[in-house]
Amino acid sequence: MRFIFSMKDENGQGMVEFALVFPVFFTILLLIIEAGWLTYQQTMFDQSYQYSSWTLQASDLGDVDTLEACPAKVSFSGSAVSDPLLARIEEASLWGLMLKNITISNAQAELYNEEETFSVPGRKPSDAVLATSRTRYMKINADVSYDIYPLTYLGKCIFGTRITKEKKINCLRIVATQHRSG
Repeated sequence: MRFIFSMKDENGQGMVEFALVFPVFFTILLLIIEAGWLTYQQTMFDQSYQYSSWTLQASDLGDVDTLEACPAKVSFSGSAVSDPLLARIEEASLWGLMLKNITISNAQAELYNEEETFSVPGRKPSDAVLATSRTRYMKINADVSYDIYPLTYLGKCIFGTRITKEKKINCLRIVATQHRSG
């Protein structure tokens, strides 16, 4: 008889456990989705930024210097630099990178030639010939920022309504070289 009284009705116990565990599970699921989205966005921006700074060419800026004049110097700024940079970022971007969230500011490019004279030894010391080497350099500076917006309300509560990722392009690259003797 004791056994019969100890058996209690346990209908609904699973529903109570589900009601207690589901909000925690759903919150963790949303945080995983949000963290994955933010990480993906940052990775895509980093990869696109690197690609654009590596592959920007002098011809993208409209430079057609033939290295004949030394020193020859030309400067580009504003949209003459930011538009080609944005085009390169667009080339590198995959699904998910939103170009409207990219801002390029303080974009400047300077192209200049430097000349160096050196001696090229011949078979005999008296056969040495003077040679000239001209090198065209391209110096690029720009500030690139990307706004990442969280997907969910929970992400907005934790990370804020917007996360801004900023990069600075500051590189010096050799565009062309020319060697002449005589």
